Amino acid sequence: MEAETKIIEENPVDLKIGSNYLGKKHHPAIGIRIPEIFLTGIVNSLQKHKCAAGLMLSFGRETAPDEIINAPPGRYEITLGHTGTSIRKYLVAGSRAARSAAIPVEMEADHLIITESSAIAVKRIEGIKTPKLIGNAALEKAIKYNVQAVEEAVSTGLVRAYTTDASDLFDEDVTKFKMTALRKRLNEYFTEEEREYISKNLVGKHRLRGADNKVVRLEINKERAIKLALKYRHSVNINARLFEEISSRMKHPFAWEISLDETEKPTPPADLFIFLGLWKMKGLPCDYVAPNVGFQKREDFTGDMEMFRNRVRALNAVADLYGSMLSFHSGSGATPYSGKGQGVYETILEATGGKLKYKISGVYYELLIELLAGHKKGTDARILYELIHKEVMDFLRKQIETKGPLHSELLKKQISTYDQAKQEFDPRAECFRYNSFLALNFRDQKGRRYYRERLIRLYLDDLKLKKQVDQEVEALTSRLIEGLKFANNY
Repeated sequence: MEAETKIIEENPVDLKIGSNYLGKKHHPAIGIRIPEIFLTGIVNSLQKHKCAAGLMLSFGRETAPDEIINAPPGRYEITLGHTGTSIRKYLVAGSRAARSAAIPVEMEADHLIITESSAIAVKRIEGIKTPKLIGNAALEKAIKYNVQAVEEAVSTGLVRAYTTDASDLFDEDVTKFKMTALRKRLNEYFTEEEREYISKNLVGKHRLRGADNKVVRLEINKERAIKLALKYRHSVNINARLFEEISSRMKHPFAWEISLDETEKPTPPADLFIFLGLWKMKGLPCDYVAPNVGFQKREDFTGDMEMFRNRVRALNAVADLYGSMLSFHSGSGATPYSGKGQGVYETILEATGGKLKYKISGVYYELLIELLAGHKKGTDARILYELIHKEVMDFLRKQIETKGPLHSELLKKQISTYDQAKQEFDPRAECFRYNSFLALNFRDQKGRRYYRERLIRLYLDDLKLKKQVDQEVEALTSRLIEGLKFANNY
């Protein structure tokens, strides 16, 4: 059969200052890990470019409910809520800053992750994947935690967007099954009506329309459709469960985004077609979808640009068909100054027709660390940087020695490279750059996050440093806005 092409248009939403539901809008989404330091520069850039943006933190890693943020040291994993910024705090701070600047923003609950632990979620960032599926007990625990986090977000009255991540529920094993076993499982997990839907709507030759108005062809035979339906059915079901939990609590319209990004390889267009087809079968909305487009976290994209363009063009056509816009995750590059690498922004704009969502977060903290490292020896900024660097490296070495939660062969190799290359106090050394965020959650016996507090105090007290940080944060935000043409989007 041929799929009917449906090209979406951005929702005409009347925006007010402060927190809004933006609708399907071409915009950036920005992580505000330390609102006290980063909001000034970010908001200045948004105001200057007349850019409506999302302000967010990851619920599975970066932020957490007040109860967890304020708990005694050691009760929870160091990676959970590792910014030391609670859900309530970042939502209130972001919305308040937007109102003061008279700009619209969308306060987002980013990455409601269904996984066994925050340490596993953090390891994903370095490309360390967990091959086994999450068990039922861990699944229910993860859902319970996310509902707790959502309730705190909803209680502020400010949250207007959610991104879920149930990538750990993808069942890769079924793709190895033969047709007899596939049919048996299909009959077990899908009703007769659902099986008929899959056969009529997802199997066949599909002609989709690309952003350039040219045809994108997609062919999915019955065996492949069944394999992919079985691969994604559990993730789709849990996403639907989360949607119902959230919609029952929300009193305002909200954006819904599903992430498929946390995989080892890029998402094939056929996979996205089947996933969104199953989601449509549920009759639920999806404003944005984030497939894996081939980006590595914290690295510039250096792959074949033509292949990348064609991949994004096809994925965008699939998203369009189902009434969604593409969202690009892992948007930070190798440095705060590289974007995502030469030519990437231009290619994305071309392949999507200039309609997309793009997320960055950790790069702002990396920028702050680099600025501190750039100060002269003996200055307050440099002293604080060296203390952070040393304690982070000491912590990582201990993780390797004791086989702690962050232990991995990759981390072991990175530390070895660090030592052999004599990278002491290098802010761009991989083992430090990938893990420097941990310093924000280092705590003393009284529970004080001493480095987080010292960073804020130094920023506020050293007016010259504050000016430098504000200007650099604004410049970083402006490079993103200008590079992806987000200016004047309201």
